[in-house]
Parts: sequence; structure tokens; C-alpha cells
Amino acid sequence: MIPKRIHQTWHERTYRENRGTPQSWISRNPGWQYTLWTDEDLLAFVRAEFPDLLELYNAYPNAVQRADLGRYLLLYRFGGVYADMDTDCLAGFDPLAGDDRVILCEEPGTHWQQAASLGMKRLYFNGTMASPAGHPFWRHVIDDTRKCRHAGPKDVLGSTGPLMFSGAIAAYPHRDELALHSCHLFAPTDKERRESPEKPRGPYSHLRLSRHNWAGTWFHDRKETRFEKLKGKLRKWRVDATRPAGLTRTAAQSRIDAGQLLSPLPPFDPGNRPDVAVFVPVRDGAPFIERNMELIRSLDYPAEKLRLVYCEGDSADGSREMLERQRDAHASAFRGIEILHYATGLALPRAERWKPEWQRKRRGAIARARNHLIRHGLTARDEWVLWLDVDVCDVPRDILTVLLSRNRKIVTPNCVTESGGRSYDLNNFLEIGKPKKSHYYKYMIDGIFQPPDDFQNRRHLHDLRFLDEAPLSSVGGTMLLVHASVHRAGLEFPAIPYDDLIETEAFGRLASDFGLTPCGLPNVEIFHVKS
Repeated sequence: MIPKRIHQTWHERTYRENRGTPQSWISRNPGWQYTLWTDEDLLAFVRAEFPDLLELYNAYPNAVQRADLGRYLLLYRFGGVYADMDTDCLAGFDPLAGDDRVILCEEPGTHWQQAASLGMKRLYFNGTMASPAGHPFWRHVIDDTRKCRHAGPKDVLGSTGPLMFSGAIAAYPHRDELALHSCHLFAPTDKERRESPEKPRGPYSHLRLSRHNWAGTWFHDRKETRFEKLKGKLRKWRVDATRPAGLTRTAAQSRIDAGQLLSPLPPFDPGNRPDVAVFVPVRDGAPFIERNMELIRSLDYPAEKLRLVYCEGDSADGSREMLERQRDAHASAFRGIEILHYATGLALPRAERWKPEWQRKRRGAIARARNHLIRHGLTARDEWVLWLDVDVCDVPRDILTVLLSRNRKIVTPNCVTESGGRSYDLNNFLEIGKPKKSHYYKYMIDGIFQPPDDFQNRRHLHDLRFLDEAPLSSVGGTMLLVHASVHRAGLEFPAIPYDDLIETEAFGRLASDFGLTPCGLPNVEIFHVKS
């Protein structure tokens, strides 16, 4: 049951801000034990009680992330009530004492914009919470903080804060163990001090126990200086002066049949599985071809429903001959195996392939090879296309069924090199907000936007593990399931820049711009060779 205990955390013993009243929690709750935990206290607590989490705790770059994890651990270990320092207690918490559920509320609806952009239906509040000690919900939340650890360097909300917390609530299987409320219980006003107009919900909806004042001391949206704005203009001028020809939205629109692109998708029927064409581009893929065939043969999907189409070109390692041997040995097991040839003519040493100055030419060549597969490999019978890179080294046997069951026209799993690790395929991302010009044009190289992996305005699949499904602005091609109607509608892989992106990234952006948002599965993993 919820014990009569109140926890607050702060950097030091004295709270010098004027946005909350710690004394109100003491005066309105006589008979409750009150503890103020300093940063030093929390560190000692984690070291003593949760040594397995100490490395994670210390790795967070922001104090607020340690405070977030700390509050979950305090409620798990001791139970009671946790309250942020920038809160006021409005009434005694005695009505909650003895409840055996975790008691939570939402944030005010005016705060839900980022959650809504992620496809989330609710944004829950982690600034005031009540719980019994040892409740299994907190172990679930703590496990999710581990899972979301890679988001820590650039996303407080998604690593430990309300986005991660809301995802944990949505995924928790025992909903009857949670007492969920509208914002009125603990946070009735928003950041502008406006009262929520929504109708109160939840078992304690008649109560108003606390108020959050949204001091947000951890968040600072720094504005560009005049010098930075000038630098941004100069960088934009330089980029515009050297920008190569690209694909405009008007030109793309003339090639795409929006009606077919957005046509309804028939629900997946496990008893009547659709025909799938597996498209595999190959260049110097000899070390991986045999394993690629093993993976496809191991799928728990009817082989007679699969047709394999390889597109080889520019190889100097005997890839073509190896593909032919695999075809001769295994063609009878499938709906068919075909080998296409397309030479891009691009000679590029393998050691040079990741250099930014080569990406427009390299990925443009890959896009042309992919489009050759579409134009010469897609047949009238194919209902889906599974794009698969030849150097993907391991996949779950049911991966194709998992992807099809999502009933999305464009869907991709999370390609990693180790379980739970960072994403390997960083072309799968969701854009968050708009970068400042001085920052954006810094990373424009040869007509392509090429920011570093930790770019603040991008969320990769490893940053989004608090979601079951993630809307994406861009996709990669390590494994990508596409409904055939998408390609038949004219949506191919741009070989020239579209909106400063190219190849699979531009494909995903085009789809999104025309109303078909790609879907990423952050917690469905496939594995790529380490390269």
C-alpha cells in the first residue's frame, strides 16, 4: 500500500528558487515522513541499493536525467509520493495512503505536441507520482530507461523524462495496477498557468492535490547570436551557389500517382499470406551471399510465396558466379530466383565509401540500382517488396510476418550490430523541430545534408525505443518492406537530391511529403555485419 512518505530531490539542502514551496508538502501532510534528497544523497542511494544501475546513472550528461531515474528508484524502493521542487501541495495526500495502485496523471493537453508528433495518444506527468513500495511497474520503467539509454546525450524527454515514461505506461500489461488520471490531480495548469478545460478523469478525479509551476530549470532554448545568424546566411549563400540540380516537389508530383500511393491497404491475413518479392542489391557481396540465402530460407514464411531478385553490378569478387550457384541450388524451393545486372560505372575504393564528399555520387548510384530492380524485377503478381541488404547477417525467423502484421505500406525494423545497441542504419530517422540555419548549412556537403550521428534535430530508432511504432521522416534500406502499390504509383529512390536528401532518405521524405508516413519499429531488431 502507498506509505505516508514524501520524497523531493534537489542539488543541495536549500531550495533558493521561488517557483515551488517544499514547506507546503510538510505542513499539509502531518504524520508523513518528508525527505529531501540532494544529488549527493541520490548518488549514495543508487550506489548502495542499485549498484547495477550506477554506470547508467553516472553516464547521463544532465542532472535532470539522474533526477528522473532517481525518482523512479525511490518510489520502487520506498514507495510514497514523489514531487518536483517546483510544485505546491494544495491538499493533504491522506486519501491516497493505502491504495495498492501506482497513481499517475497526464500533463495538460497543451503540452502534448511533441508526443502527438510521435504518434503517442497521451503524455503522462512524472513530476508528482504516488506508489506502493516494490511495485513491479517501476521495474518495468527502470528496464525502459536501460533500453532508452542511447537517447541520453540528446533527448532528456525520451531517455528518462515524460516521453519515455508515457511509453512505459502504454506498454505496461497490467493496466488495473495503475490509477491513471487527467492532469487535474497533480498538474491542473499548464506552462502559461492556464487551467485545463478538459473534464477530470480518474478514480480520484474529485481531488486537486498539487500544482506544478513548470520552472524547467534544466531546459534552455538558446537563441542565435547576430554573428551566428550572419554565419548562417553566408553558409546558405555558399551552398546555394554550388548546389547541384535536384528533384523538386513539382517534378516529383508529376511522376507519382497519389491515389494509388494512398490507396487503402488490405489487412494482413496470416491464413492467406501475400506474395513477396525479395529485392537484394549486390556489389562485391561474395562474403555474404551464402549467409543471405540461409537467412531467407530460414524464414517461417511459405517459400512458394517468395520470389528472390538479385541485382548485381560492378563486382570484382565473383559475386555473379556465386549468385548463379545459389540460384541453381535453391530456385525450385521458391516462387523463383532471378539475377539482374546493372553497372553503375562508379569506381570507389571500399575505404572511401563513407567519406561525405562521395555520398551524392555513391548513393545516387545505389538509387539507380534500386530503381533498376523496381523497373525490371517487379511483376504483376508481387504484392509486397522486401528490400534486404546482402550484408544483413541475422534476422528473426518471423521477421517478415512481424512486418506484414503492422499493416503499414512502408515499414522498417531497427538494424543493429548488437542486441540493444545503437542503430546501424542511421538513415532511419525522425526529424524533430527545425535546425538553425547556421547549424543546418554547416553540414551541407556536395548538395546533401550530412549531419553527425548526434545531430540534435534527428531521432534515430535507438533514440525511440520507448515507442512500439515510430513515424519516420526518412528510411534506410538494410531491410525495408514496401507495398508494391507504392512503387507502382511511381515512388522510386531519387538519384539526385530531393530536399537535400538522396536515395532511401529521399524516398522516405517523398513518401511522408505525399501523405504516406513510413513506420519504424525501434524494438524489432535485425543484425548487420560490423563494418
